[in-house]
Amino acid sequence: MSRPESPEDSKAAADIVDLYDRRAADWVADRGRDLTEADRRWLDRLTAGLQPGDAVLDVGCGSGRPMAAALIERGFRVTGVDSSANLIAHAAADLPEGRFVQADMRTLDLGQTFAGVLAWHSLFHLSPADQRLALPRLLAHAAPRASVMFSSGPREEFVVGSWRGDPLYHGSLGPEDYQTLLTSRGFAAETGLWADNGSVWLAHRMD
Repeated sequence: MSRPESPEDSKAAADIVDLYDRRAADWVADRGRDLTEADRRWLDRLTAGLQPGDAVLDVGCGSGRPMAAALIERGFRVTGVDSSANLIAHAAADLPEGRFVQADMRTLDLGQTFAGVLAWHSLFHLSPADQRLALPRLLAHAAPRASVMFSSGPREEFVVGSWRGDPLYHGSLGPEDYQTLLTSRGFAAETGLWADNGSVWLAHRMD
């Protein structure tokens, strides 16, 4: 870690669910409805080995746009999960073709597996300790030969920034920790993948 976590930092991490629920309309406006060039490029890589009709899990789906919507447009059966009741309600109303569930990724247990699992710009809002709880939960939802993709920071650290005047928490494990979590559960990760100022982990279940 770059510095010890202060009480204010810990509060920002604990408040992340409430922040997105309370500011749901602002998040919908700021995120927009369309894929960015980076969104499209990485979504193409996640889905390269999938077939139309495959089930895909979008963890931290927010309002459902743009990622879940793009997956639905590509012919996948999408389940979106988010901890915000307001964002899940928005997604369910806007994208009736999908299935949207309010749930916390740290305790996620949907009772099924998926050919693709995505946590795009969502897992990194958890503290490093909570990511160690959440990532195994996500991986447990991957079917044999599934592809999993998530974004992270480039090193073990946390940063508290600001969004519309509220503290916004980002955290990351180190690359070796993500690698260990993946390989110990039977996933082979592609390496050297970058998006913006962070990292992208694209892994494939080997059994």
